[in-house]
Amino acid sequence: MTKTVVEVVTFKLNPGVSDADYVAATQKTESFIGSLRGFIDRRLSKGEDGTWMDYVIWADLAAAQEASAKFPQADCTADIMRMIDQSSLVMRHETQMWTMAPAPAMG
Repeated sequence: MTKTVVEVVTFKLNPGVSDADYVAATQKTESFIGSLRGFIDRRLSKGEDGTWMDYVIWADLAAAQEASAKFPQADCTADIMRMIDQSSLVMRHETQMWTMAPAPAMG
């Protein structure tokens, strides 16, 4: 059985880049990322220390690696790449080992 792969990218933004501008630039990549083979889910968060996390779930490691290779080449990602402090960027691919089911709807 193939297990899904979680891509975890952590980074900080360059000085002068606002959170709103970065989120807006990221939203412009939705159709590109969503069209890639094996895409399942993507979330973006920011910690109190200013470190961001882009969390993407892929069907398998090959899909994650293909996406990682295509991402910097896409026109829609150029703004994002300029906004990120490249010296702070760390990317990992991890095998998802377990997922908790959503809580039942209250009503």
